[in-house]
Amino acid sequence: MRLLSAAVCTTLAAALLASCSGGNMGSMTSSVPGTQSGASKVQALHHAGAVSIIPRSVLPKTKMKLKGHQAPPQEMKGIYAAEFLGSSVLGYTKNNSSNSAAICNFGGVASVNNVATDTVGNLIVPNAFGGVIVGQGPDMCPTTTDTITDSYGQASDAASVNAESGPIVVGNILGPGYVVNCTVSSNSCTELTPGSAGIGEVAGVAMDKAGNCYADSYNAAFTAVEVTYWAGCTGTGTVMSGFLNTGYGGLDVDNKGNLVSFNWHGSAGTDLWVYSVSGSALTSVSDNSLTENTAIFGHVGKQGQRLVVGAYSIGQEDIYQYSPTTLTYYYSFNNGLTPSLDTEGVAYSPSSKK
Repeated sequence: MRLLSAAVCTTLAAALLASCSGGNMGSMTSSVPGTQSGASKVQALHHAGAVSIIPRSVLPKTKMKLKGHQAPPQEMKGIYAAEFLGSSVLGYTKNNSSNSAAICNFGGVASVNNVATDTVGNLIVPNAFGGVIVGQGPDMCPTTTDTITDSYGQASDAASVNAESGPIVVGNILGPGYVVNCTVSSNSCTELTPGSAGIGEVAGVAMDKAGNCYADSYNAAFTAVEVTYWAGCTGTGTVMSGFLNTGYGGLDVDNKGNLVSFNWHGSAGTDLWVYSVSGSALTSVSDNSLTENTAIFGHVGKQGQRLVVGAYSIGQEDIYQYSPTTLTYYYSFNNGLTPSLDTEGVAYSPSSKK
């Protein structure tokens, strides 16, 4: 991942340690590494926003109209694509094998690493230091939104079963990172206590249909990747046993209740590791390579038969036929996407039925 650090580091470990000791809360950084040659390097994007004299913690929940255009009324299902250096989340039809243009856009966002949807089609945008935006579905690219104040750093991934009425788990990428539980009703987020190994840089988060939360991250010592589990998305987390990934990445939960994890190895590629879940224990179901392009985020579709991933290295979205044991490339689209804008985040709407 392109990790939070104000300096260019020569190795991933150095980048992680630098971000742990000197992360800049005022910089916004993509999850994906830069394209410089040689060893892994980190590129920091500096935030120059104005600071209000009124503390963010006392601001009321806001309702706002965002720039952009909503999808036609019949478009209640589709695919969202986010570019880290773009200013809009683009909405496409759910089957875009013809590579058609976006049918709508959800504007007014910045430095978005990943996007998510819930089971009813609400859009969730972790808008870096701008809070967590919930667009009220099920229509694609909704215009009515709520913005939740997140004071724990740079929001970079989120998940929920119903974002309007229930909890939203949010990953804040800064190392050490924070995993928080947010709600629209309270317009606030509460930190979830890490497990015994602590939490370093956060990659992806997920929530199952029972409301349990998961986070994929480095441990506090930055010596290994781990998945932490919070029963009911509250209290103190447990580091899950049986996690075999050697690289970190996005998470999802499929229709069978399996934890779907991106095992990202930078330029060496990405594999999708699927685990069955029993409490805080994981058991490997399959480990299949993404055959087309490297990606760090992706989501399973509502019926559990498709997986869409953000192919950041080429600026497109790749769609695979998915089952817990098999992964087969299906098609790609890139109409309206720009490789230089860092295409990372992507999600089907609605999400997997969990």
